[in-house]
Amino acid sequence: MWTDLRIITVNLPVSYLKAIDALTGQKGLYPSRSELIRVAVRDFLIHELDAAKSFQKYQQNQITLAKQPQQIDDSMFVRVPVKEGAIEGVTEYKTYKLVKR
Repeated sequence: MWTDLRIITVNLPVSYLKAIDALTGQKGLYPSRSELIRVAVRDFLIHELDAAKSFQKYQQNQITLAKQPQQIDDSMFVRVPVKEGAIEGVTEYKTYKLVKR
């Protein structure tokens, strides 16, 4: 399904692992810890990037009100997968521009 994966190491409290294990496996909502964590990270990224976008719009309005030139680095973008097919992997991405808070 996913073709470009990287292995990372994450330290989590035992209580988190117990909750993750309760949600994974044959009787769980997710087939594995990895899949649950991928979904959680994707949802986190979407939430945080939406918040950053709102903050950027606020900053742009403040800049316009102050009549100062707008300076945004257009090279700072990130793509977050939002839809995946069972066979073909990721089929849809959402693109966000990163801004500093």
